[in-house]
Amino acid sequence: MAQVTGRVVITVGGKRYATREGATLKYSEVSRQGEVADSGVVGFSEKTEIPEIECVIVHTADVSLKEIENIKDATCSFDTDTGRSFVLSNAWNTGAVQLTKGEISTRFQGIKCEEV
Repeated sequence: MAQVTGRVVITVGGKRYATREGATLKYSEVSRQGEVADSGVVGFSEKTEIPEIECVIVHTADVSLKEIENIKDATCSFDTDTGRSFVLSNAWNTGAVQLTKGEISTRFQGIKCEEV
């Protein structure tokens, strides 16, 4: 029986962050939208997407909000407990760092996401 991904480890710029369950990875660099005409479906169009990692980091005394906010041109890895790893290259923090009850909600976007 195959294992289903349940846990992930997120590392940004070589620093591993303690994250809550529920982190997400947007892997695709392209999304496709069906197109219709008066005769029915005629095909699809493509739109460029920005790969991203969205997560909630546990806030402790050794975690700096300013450090997270200032992340630019970093390598972010999204490593799953099933052995699959994804790397977001030339990544930046979107700047939307929010601290609520010991949790930092944030998002990292990058130029490219690759499965390694």
